[in-house]
Amino acid sequence: MASWQFASRGLRVIGIDRFSIPGPFSAYAGESRIFRKVYAEGGHYTPVLQRSQDLWRELEKVGGTQLLNATGAVTIYDEHNPRLASLIAAGQDHGLDYDLLRGEEARAKYPEHLIRDTDVTIFDPEGGYLKSEKAVTVALAEAKRLGATFLGNRKAHSVEKYGDRYIVRTDQEEIIASRVIVSPGNGAGAACKELGVHLAVRPQVLTWFPAVDPSTFCRKDMPVFLRRAEEAGRSENAQFYGFPSADGWTVKVVASIFLDEVESMEKPLTWDPQHLDTIRAWVREFIPGLIPEPVRVATCADGHVPDTTALFGTVPGMEGVVVAAGFSGHGFKMASALGAVAADLLLDGTTATDVSFMNPGRFLGPAARLTSLALS
Repeated sequence: MASWQFASRGLRVIGIDRFSIPGPFSAYAGESRIFRKVYAEGGHYTPVLQRSQDLWRELEKVGGTQLLNATGAVTIYDEHNPRLASLIAAGQDHGLDYDLLRGEEARAKYPEHLIRDTDVTIFDPEGGYLKSEKAVTVALAEAKRLGATFLGNRKAHSVEKYGDRYIVRTDQEEIIASRVIVSPGNGAGAACKELGVHLAVRPQVLTWFPAVDPSTFCRKDMPVFLRRAEEAGRSENAQFYGFPSADGWTVKVVASIFLDEVESMEKPLTWDPQHLDTIRAWVREFIPGLIPEPVRVATCADGHVPDTTALFGTVPGMEGVVVAAGFSGHGFKMASALGAVAADLLLDGTTATDVSFMNPGRFLGPAARLTSLALS
């Protein structure tokens, strides 16, 4: 996304990736990602999400294809869930549309879900899902059309000050640039360590379940959903979420349950089939229109930091370098805006989109100044 934005502003762009471009091991793997405007993580994300929404639509025009499917997004919380208040506040404080239903009204509107009397549903009409792999491919194609060059299958080792410029060292070459954006995804461990925080690379297994009756269940306008499952002794962070059918007969349903932390995604993952027991049980209990046995699985991995807030912005002491890392599983929906904000920061030194809460130097001392950034 940053390459597309830089190239569209007339810069010469070179993109480097340790895998193929696009690649199968990135956090955007697995077909789709949720987009939400009414955001339980906080209303301070709203300006970023608004700019993202606008830029996804712009990218659709560029590529002549649909990328953001605005099916709406329904969140189902137990009435005692502490996140319910922050979700409602995010909508109210920013004048966003949403519908709150419960009981028979909610069951009538969302017949695919088991909705109990203690459940509250909040519908975000501007929510939906992004075709993540397709979106990356479209952005890459447009960046290339505008003159960007991409170098895959090489590892970047460091970014260092080089006079009034920066030198990027890889295992195959050295590249001198006036501006650099460091966005290593789940490979950002070394960069995060330099910025004073541990990045936990946590693989996740994605699952697709067949519908009992695809003609009634797999509607293309079925809202994406997110459901918390704290009750009955479950983890306070336990949740699962799902997407309308992309193939007409299965539904992607994913649990926020992760494999053990890994150092990197450079080697194939192994996992025990029992890892799927929880998502099977949740599908059986809460989505009776699906057969609770997955017919397709895929893996991806996100980089998580302790406060679940990304490190995004100018690197302290390196004004020509922006880092974008540690999005903790909720970065893709904002990717289009973050690419544009990176371009703002590196070209203008400022941006109209408030991203100060993602300050990448917050884990360092206030006087910290870096002259290099390790990448591996």
